[in-house]
Amino acid sequence: MKRRHVPPVLFLLALSLLSLSFRRHLFLPRGPSPPRAAGEDALLRRLAAADAAGDQILLAEAAALLANASIQTFPSIGNHHRLLYLRLPYRSPNATSSSPPRHRAVSRLRVPFSGLPPEPALLASFRASLRAFLLARRRPPLHDEGAGVAAALNALPALLGRRGRFPTCAVVGNSGILLGSGRGPQIDAHALVVRLNNARVAGFAADVGAKTSLSFANSNILHHCAVRSAVTTPGCACHPYGRAVPLAVYVCQPAHLLDALLCNATATPASPFPLLVTDARLDALCARLAKYYSLRRFVAAGQAPGNWTRSHDERYFHYSSGLQAVVLALGMCDDVSLFGYGKAAGAKHHYHTNQKKELDLHDYEAEYQFYHDLQARPHAVPFLDEAAGFKVPPVKMYR
Repeated sequence: MKRRHVPPVLFLLALSLLSLSFRRHLFLPRGPSPPRAAGEDALLRRLAAADAAGDQILLAEAAALLANASIQTFPSIGNHHRLLYLRLPYRSPNATSSSPPRHRAVSRLRVPFSGLPPEPALLASFRASLRAFLLARRRPPLHDEGAGVAAALNALPALLGRRGRFPTCAVVGNSGILLGSGRGPQIDAHALVVRLNNARVAGFAADVGAKTSLSFANSNILHHCAVRSAVTTPGCACHPYGRAVPLAVYVCQPAHLLDALLCNATATPASPFPLLVTDARLDALCARLAKYYSLRRFVAAGQAPGNWTRSHDERYFHYSSGLQAVVLALGMCDDVSLFGYGKAAGAKHHYHTNQKKELDLHDYEAEYQFYHDLQARPHAVPFLDEAAGFKVPPVKMYR
């Protein structure tokens, strides 16, 4: 039989269609995964609820700072300000047992001459913050599982001084897909608008809106802000949307608790420092959700669940600020809209920067599956479905 040959034009057409399909699969958020067998789902939940190595490292860092940290300040050259050092002792691998320990700087900031407590009082305040941080996390934050989840979520409106939920909320991500979207007026029409990591809105209002009710960030944002502005601005310059807009942070490095103390110490009535630190129960819930969906995606690719830790360095694997902001909105709002979540071919990672590459410590594809499940299968979202007395509000993603 004579073998047929595919005409070159048809071959190129088929190749282009395959390429388009691959690109769509690569760049667009995937929809919700089909329901898994009960036994497999229970295993994934159990693995997701296990303490992560990153959590243990965080606690070890806080404990080391509590036991051994020192704070010292020195005048700068020219006596324009003071240099503050947060230090920990360490021993060089080549040091002998009789050698005194050396000290390494964990953090270094420029601070004003006046307005700060004396070094002993500042260290005492820092240690009190570390004790509270450790106490909230050493006891399993969700030891009572569903009741703990419900209590953490239902308590969120009180953070902003409300007894009940906001009727409508917009959580504005930083994806480049917002550019050219014209979503600004729609975003601003919501009762509560949450933005991430102090993203810039000036020059982008037509696409991202101008209203901000709450800024949500990881504590690295707070640290960088303190490094830049603690010496020049009372209360630091960490509130780009105005001093009336609180900054909510989750602590990713215990040393950043000192940044909060320094900014608060120099705050004035005219230049306050409104800061909210997330509940340990909320942090634990977000960690479980991120790990569950990453595990589920891993298993869907044909991998054994037990091999997940070999492919993911749990010391650095972490949920994104965007995921925690969404969970925050679930507890604060009767209706949740998500903007700027997702990606597309050619779109920048952040609309306000030139960053194109995603961070390796987040599993964004897994987080997209979580957002899609909130829309399509809210009754089956893990851990939230066990929270008696809490109902997932309607969620809609806008592209």
